[in-house]
Amino acid sequence: MNVLITGMNGTVAPVLADVFRSHHYDITAWDRSVVSTTDPAIMEAFIDRVQPDLLLHIGMGSAEFAETLARLSFERNIPFLFTSTASVYADDQIGPHDPTVAPAATDEYGAYKRTCERLIQAVNPDAYIVRIGWQIGQAAGSNNMIDYLERHAVTGPIPASTQWYPSCAFLEDTAQTLYTIVTTYTPGLYLANGNSNHSFFEIVTALNTLHGSKWQITEDNRMTRDDRMTDARVAIRPISERLSFVH
Repeated sequence: MNVLITGMNGTVAPVLADVFRSHHYDITAWDRSVVSTTDPAIMEAFIDRVQPDLLLHIGMGSAEFAETLARLSFERNIPFLFTSTASVYADDQIGPHDPTVAPAATDEYGAYKRTCERLIQAVNPDAYIVRIGWQIGQAAGSNNMIDYLERHAVTGPIPASTQWYPSCAFLEDTAQTLYTIVTTYTPGLYLANGNSNHSFFEIVTALNTLHGSKWQITEDNRMTRDDRMTDARVAIRPISERLSFVH
């Protein structure tokens, strides 16, 4: 079995690829320095040469790139998964959000992901679209929460709000959940969030303990929002199983 995957230089795709390898899948990376993401004929020829059993669009790229991948997958009966984001919800949409809540983000990134979702659904009714939250990695160096904390610690104490409830999960748990969804669930829209009830302040305080208390965390409640997502169909390991929270 062969998986064609975009985003192998990013945060989620390499970890997801490792999960598939552990289940004896072969991985083919979409190397955009070699294979076009804008020429549909070249994209089609590449997919036909690779003949993947699954196509996972984890990387960035234009909304038209996502649309073409979804269409080509549908035409070839290849299961297609796209990772979207909790950022599709607008700042004034108060979570927890379930799959019935229509996203309304108008900022550049949120609107981009909303457009991707819409275009994909129009050309591939069998697509898997999974909205994920902020990923918690093990170290800095990619777009994850630890990287954020390391960068902000350079300039001093890290402000964290007790009034902000982010959607988030450990990277390995998100990868396992994506694998489970695309290999065992029926196609559709899913929300994957491992944080049921903890504030950003509580999360980063627990992460600080886990990583040797090397950061200075200060309570700063200027950020007041609830970005949590909830989906009873999705089983994802809660962050509380990896972090020790003080109550």
